[in-house]
Amino acid sequence: MTDDTVQLKNPTGRGPHPLSLHVAGTTQNWLAAAAALPLFQLGGLQVHPSLKPQAADLHRDLGGQDLKTVQIEVMKQAQTRLKETLDGMTRYQNHPYRRNVPVMPLQGTIGSSELRDYAPNSAPDAPLVLAVPSLVNPAYVLDLQEDHSFLRCLADQGLHPYLLDWTLPGPEELTFDLEGYITQRLMPLIRRLHQHHGQKIHLVGYCMGGNLCLAAAQLLQEEDLLHSLTLMATPWDFHADQPVHLPALTEKFIEIEAASALRAPTPVNIMQMFFYTLDPTLSDRKFRHFATLDPDSDAARHFVALEDWANGENSIPATPQSARIPPLAPPVARDCLIKWYKHNQPHEKQWKIAGQIIDPVTLRLPGRLITPTRDRIVPPASAKALIRLLPHFDHHVMEGGHVSMVAGQNAKDTLWRKFALYLK
Repeated sequence: MTDDTVQLKNPTGRGPHPLSLHVAGTTQNWLAAAAALPLFQLGGLQVHPSLKPQAADLHRDLGGQDLKTVQIEVMKQAQTRLKETLDGMTRYQNHPYRRNVPVMPLQGTIGSSELRDYAPNSAPDAPLVLAVPSLVNPAYVLDLQEDHSFLRCLADQGLHPYLLDWTLPGPEELTFDLEGYITQRLMPLIRRLHQHHGQKIHLVGYCMGGNLCLAAAQLLQEEDLLHSLTLMATPWDFHADQPVHLPALTEKFIEIEAASALRAPTPVNIMQMFFYTLDPTLSDRKFRHFATLDPDSDAARHFVALEDWANGENSIPATPQSARIPPLAPPVARDCLIKWYKHNQPHEKQWKIAGQIIDPVTLRLPGRLITPTRDRIVPPASAKALIRLLPHFDHHVMEGGHVSMVAGQNAKDTLWRKFALYLK
C-alpha cells in the first residue's frame, strides 16, 4: 500500500456496519484485480454471463500487451480506487448532518409497536392510509427528513397517513415469530384504527412489511376493514434470480442462528452481513461516488441521511426506540431464513399463519403492486411473482432501487405524488 492511504479511525462510531467487513471486502476486491489479471488473459477467469461481451472486448484489447506492465498499472489503479473508497467512508463518518425530524403524535401502542399519526388535523373524510415497513431497519425510511418524507407528502396531498413503527422488540416481542407480529400486533392495530375513524383503510406494505400486510389482509378479509392493499418491493418467490451463493450462505446463517442463545435477539451485524453479501461491490461504488460530492450539497446530505438510516444511527431529538436498527426476535429470524429463504414457503403455498395457508389468489380487495426498476435486495422476479397471483391488482414499475424508490432524491416525483393520486 502507498503511504497516502486513508486510515479509518472512525471516532464518531458511524457506519458502514460492520466497518471491518466493508473495509476488508473493498480491499480484497481491488487488490485481487491485479492477481486475477494473468488468469483472465489465459481465459481461465469465470465471468458473469451478462459481462461476457465486455470481457471479450477487454481480452482482445489486452492482446499483445506486456503482462507485467499491465499488472503494475492495474495495481496502481486499484490502490487509487481503494483510497477513494476509504476517503468516502471517512467523509461520511465525519459529515455534520444529523437527522432532526419532529416526532409525530402517538395514536396508540401495543407492546413495543407504535402507531404514529402523520395528519392529526386532516379532514374527517380524508382517505386513511396505514404504512407498514419491514421488521428489518428503522421505520423512518418512510419519513426520512422533514422536507423529504413519503408520509408527510401523502398528508400534504390530502390523505391521512399513519405509520406502524415496530421499534425495538420488547420482552414479549422477543418470543414472536412472524405469526406473532401479524396476529398480535398488525391485525389488532388495523382493527383499532378502523374503529377509531369508522372508515376502511388503505393498507400499504413495504418490503417484508408487504408480506405481513398480505397475510393480515387475507385473515381480515371477512371483517371488511380494508379499502385496498398496496405491496411495494415485496418479495414472494425467494428463489427467483437469487445469487448463486445465497443457498450456501443461508445455510451458514441458519447454523449461526441455531447456535445462538434461545431468546437472544439476532445481532444487527449478522443481518448487515447478510445484506452486504447480496452485492459486495455496492459499498465500494457508493462511497467512491460520495467522495466526489460537495459535502454541503443536497445530494451529500441525502446520502448521509440514507446511510444513517441503513446503519441505525440515532436521530435528533433522540428516539432510540425507532432510530436504531431493531434486532430480530430469534423466531422471526428463523422464519425468514428457513421458511422463506430456504424452503420458499410463500411461493410454494406452504406459508401458514393462524392455521391458514397464505395464498394471494384468495384476496378479493383491490390493490396495486409497485416494483422498482433496480432492486438488489428483492430481485424483480421475486416481487413480480405476485402479478400472476393477483391479476386484478394494478402493477406499476417505478424508477429506483429497493430503497431509492421510496426515499431517493427523486421519489417525490417518481412515486409519492403518483401514489397519492392512486388513493384519492
